[in-house]
Amino acid sequence: MPDSMPRPGDWLRIPGPGRRRLPGPTRAVLSGRFAVILSGELIQSLFHFLLNILLVRELGAHDYGLFAIVFAVGAVGITYIRALVAVPATIHVARSLGRPAALGYDVMFGSGAVLVSGVMATGVGLVLIPVIGLGALAAGAFVGLYAFRSYLRIVLLARGRPRIAGLSDLVYAVCGGLLVAHWLNGEGTALLDRAFAAIALAHAIAIAVAYGALRERIRFSLHARARARYRAIWRTLAWSLAGVTSLTVQGQGLTLLLALLAGPAAYAPIAATIVLYAPLRIPASALLNMILPEISRLLAAGQVDAARRLVIRNGILLGSACLAYGALMAAALPLIEDILFKGRFADQPMGWIGLGVWAVVTVSLLYAIPRAYLEASAAFRTITAGAVASAALGMAVMVPVLLLKMPPATALVGLLSSEVATLVWSVSAFRTLARHPRPARPVGVL
Repeated sequence: MPDSMPRPGDWLRIPGPGRRRLPGPTRAVLSGRFAVILSGELIQSLFHFLLNILLVRELGAHDYGLFAIVFAVGAVGITYIRALVAVPATIHVARSLGRPAALGYDVMFGSGAVLVSGVMATGVGLVLIPVIGLGALAAGAFVGLYAFRSYLRIVLLARGRPRIAGLSDLVYAVCGGLLVAHWLNGEGTALLDRAFAAIALAHAIAIAVAYGALRERIRFSLHARARARYRAIWRTLAWSLAGVTSLTVQGQGLTLLLALLAGPAAYAPIAATIVLYAPLRIPASALLNMILPEISRLLAAGQVDAARRLVIRNGILLGSACLAYGALMAAALPLIEDILFKGRFADQPMGWIGLGVWAVVTVSLLYAIPRAYLEASAAFRTITAGAVASAALGMAVMVPVLLLKMPPATALVGLLSSEVATLVWSVSAFRTLARHPRPARPVGVL
C-alpha cells in the first residue's frame, strides 16, 4: 500500500504543463506557517519587552539586575532542554511523522522534558532562597515552566501544529499581561517576587491550553521501552550534553559570569540594552524553529544541496536584518534611554554598550542557522569542540578585564571575541559537512 504521507523534501506540484514546483520552505511561507510562528514569537517577546521596561522603571538597579540574571538562567535552561530533549525530539518526530514510532518518541522525549524541567526548577529555587527568600520558589517555577514550554512549542512545530504553538504563545502573553497588571505593585523584593509568580503562572496556563487544544495530556512514562529508546541514543545525547554545556559556557555562561563578577547593579544597563535587541531575535527564533525540521527532512531524504541552499539564503536574510536594525538602534538609543529607562543610566556609556550588544547579538544570530544544520546532522562533537575553544577565548579576554576593575562595558569585547570564534568555526564546519555529507541515518538513529 503506498504511503499517503508526503515524504521528506517533497515538492508541491502545481498543475499545468511546464509549471515549476515549489520547495518545502517556500510552501511553508505561502501556507502561512512562518507567519503563525513569527506572530507567536512576536507576541511573547513583546510581553517580555514591556515587562522588562516596566521593571527597569520601577525597580532599583540591584533588583532589576537580579531579575535579569534569573531570566538569563531561564535562557540557559532553554538551551539545555533544547539540546537534551527538544532537538533530538524534533529530528526523530520530523523523520517519523505518520508512523507509529512518532508516538513513542513523543512519550519518550516528553518524559525527559518533564524530568529536566523539574530538576531545573528545584535547583534554581534552592540556590536562590538565600538571595531573595521564598520568592525563589516562584523564580524556580518560572525557569522550569519556561523550559518545558519551550520544549513543547518546538515539538508542536515538528509535528506540524504551528497554530497550537501560536495559541500557547498568545495565551501566555495575555495571561502574563493580566497577572502583571493585577499583581505588580509594591517595590523592591516584593515586586520582584510578584513578577516571577505572574510569569510562572502564565507559562503553566499556556501549557495547559496547548495540551487542551491537542486533546492530549502530558505523557510521562519511564517504562522499559522508553528507557531502551534512551539507551539506544545515549552516546549522541552524551555528546549533545557536552556540546550544550560548552555552548552555554560560551554564550549565556559568559554573560552570567559578566553579571556575577560585575554585580547586579553594574550589569543592569547591559541587561536593559540587551532587552532592546529582543525584537531582532523574534524573527530569527521563528525562522530557526521553522527550518530545523525542514533541514532534518531534507537531509533524511538525501537532499543535501537543498538543505545547504536553505542555510545560505536564510543566513543572508538574517545578516541583512541585523545591519538594518543596528543602524536604527544607533540613531534611537539616546532617546530610548531617556524616555523608556527614565534616564536611570545617564552616567553609563550607553552608546558603547549599545554597539557592543548589537555586535554580540548579530554574530550570535549569524551562526545559529549553520549550527542548526550541524545539529540536524548530529555533528555534536564538532559543535562541542568549537564551543570549548570559543569559551576559552572569551574567558581569556573577559575575566582579566573584570578583575582589573575596568568598566563592565569593556568586558563585552570578551563576549564578542567568543561569538566571532563560534561563527568562524560553525561556518567552516557547515561548509565541510555540506561538501562531504554523512550517509543518511535511518529513523531511530541520531
